[in-house]
Amino acid sequence: MNYMTAKEAADLWNISQRRVAILCSEGRIPNAEMLSNMWLIPKESRKPDDGRSLRYTKEQKLKPFLKWAGGKGQLLEEIKKHYPTELGRSIYKYAEPFVGGGAVLFDVLSNYDVDEVYISDSNAELINSYISLRDDTDTLIQLLKEYEITYLPMADDERKEFYYSKRTRFNELKKEHCKTVELAALFIFLNRTCFNGLYRVNARGEYNVPMGAYKSPTICDEDNLRRVAKALAGVTIVCADYKESRKFMDEHTFSYFDPPYRPLPLSASFTAYTENDFNDECQISLGKYIKELASSGVYVIASNSDPKNTDQEDNFFDDLYSGMEINRIYASRMINSNASARGKISELLICSREDDMLMKRDFDNWLSKFRLSISGYDYYVDFKKVISNVESIKIELNILNTLIGSKDIANDFEHVISKYPEILKCIPILLAVRGYEIYAQDNDGSYLYCFDKMNYSIEQYKVFMKKTGLFDMLSNHIVNNLVDYVYGVETGLDSNGRKNRGGHQMEDLVEGYIKKTGFVKDKTYFKEMYLSDVEARWGIDLSALSNQGKARKRFDYVVKTPDTIYAIETNFYGGTGGGSKLNETARSYKMLAQEAAQVQGFKFVWFTDGTAWKSARGNLRETFDVLDDIYSIDDMEKGIMFKLFV
Repeated sequence: MNYMTAKEAADLWNISQRRVAILCSEGRIPNAEMLSNMWLIPKESRKPDDGRSLRYTKEQKLKPFLKWAGGKGQLLEEIKKHYPTELGRSIYKYAEPFVGGGAVLFDVLSNYDVDEVYISDSNAELINSYISLRDDTDTLIQLLKEYEITYLPMADDERKEFYYSKRTRFNELKKEHCKTVELAALFIFLNRTCFNGLYRVNARGEYNVPMGAYKSPTICDEDNLRRVAKALAGVTIVCADYKESRKFMDEHTFSYFDPPYRPLPLSASFTAYTENDFNDECQISLGKYIKELASSGVYVIASNSDPKNTDQEDNFFDDLYSGMEINRIYASRMINSNASARGKISELLICSREDDMLMKRDFDNWLSKFRLSISGYDYYVDFKKVISNVESIKIELNILNTLIGSKDIANDFEHVISKYPEILKCIPILLAVRGYEIYAQDNDGSYLYCFDKMNYSIEQYKVFMKKTGLFDMLSNHIVNNLVDYVYGVETGLDSNGRKNRGGHQMEDLVEGYIKKTGFVKDKTYFKEMYLSDVEARWGIDLSALSNQGKARKRFDYVVKTPDTIYAIETNFYGGTGGGSKLNETARSYKMLAQEAAQVQGFKFVWFTDGTAWKSARGNLRETFDVLDDIYSIDDMEKGIMFKLFV
């Protein structure tokens, strides 16, 4: 049975490598096998249906289990328009540091292929509820059922007494810093029955929200609670400051921030979600944190109030988030104590600029992701070639084996050569030489020996065998079998071809991504195309690149889109040093980039990688600064081909 790696399956099925590993571990890919720490998947395997996507029908999507003031349920459709396009593919991690009711969290869990999820909040009781629901689902649901059965049939006065008794019990447990299922059940009960789903505490840290006026509140939605509990399995849930999320974040992460809003004048008294006020200084600190995340490659969306609802001259957030995309969307505000002050107002949705994430890159961060190697299993030795080379002379080598241990090596050699002259062709490989000519000289003269047919006397060939040490090797029994010996020689010689194979590996990698983007060889992309062929095929003048036709330049690949010709060069330099070769490569591509910029409808693109570039970082940085379209393997994995060509 033929196998492919998890990475090959991920590329084939257009999902993340982590997702493939999860599918294997769940037993959803038949005959997948774990070898060491790597999954091997039968090549004929088909992509399984994504269980997480199938788990929820349209009628059974995950819903927030809390009624959270400022929750994003009504804004969700607007927020979804700004999700990153790569969510579920190269963006496979999700983080929500102010999780609250989790409307965006549950939408992402319901609809996207994410492998790692991190949620946090500084509200300890809120986080306790998430953890209790995930880890002790049955007990929590049982308590909520008891509250619901007791509360719903009560008259208003009885309800009020019951509500405030539970609020008192909640504050008692809260004061004792208890993290129990009872505390979680009380939290959810109070949330579902209080005024507007508000969470507010007084100066003593006591929850003090009055009872709401709901006639038939849903206290225990068992079906949804169980679906949510199942979806939270494996989610990292932390009670922490939002800055603790940094260690989770990377360029594969989508993060949504829904912090306490900067208060508008009419709602200032109803903004405290925890014991800690979130003032302007906190907003500024958060803004800096969000911009730092965005600049490092994390895709960020953040919500906040729009001060221009009450003061058109208030540019607090426009200034704080300058450089990011600032959208104004509309929602009904429901947490003001004065009903007449509620209504449709604009809110801010601050987003990363996806184009900027790709184009405005930090050189040092980009270089830090370069790979030490891209070697596949066939990189080290081409054993098919080794075996073929040895098999072609195996009979002759076995004849030469008769000379091993000879006491009269010179005469025995002459006898064997006279009887089997064809064995002469084996001799160069015994000296790790491929070919049929060897030049040698000393004080006795210079000679060019031929081994496909004799051009000197047998005596001269005996001189060759003696002076090269081959007679000593054979007569002294240094080797036991020349076939085995030549296998070793061929293996060593083949290892010298790694440099060429490494170059081809990068070419093959780039070509794979070109194909994956939808281009077809010899129709919309072409391999090893000369500059003159590009000119002839599309009638474009590239004399600026060819020194008026004097230079004969060949590109590794050329991609043709309706309005642009992309000329592509690829290379990979692994290891720790590359010397002058790398400096010259960077300088020549810098010049090529400047020349290509003069030609309308033509772009030069360079895909390169390898840790050896760190020894030539200065010249590479200069090229990076002038060439917009210089990319690494990491960029390809993050979908740059699609964004660049499509």
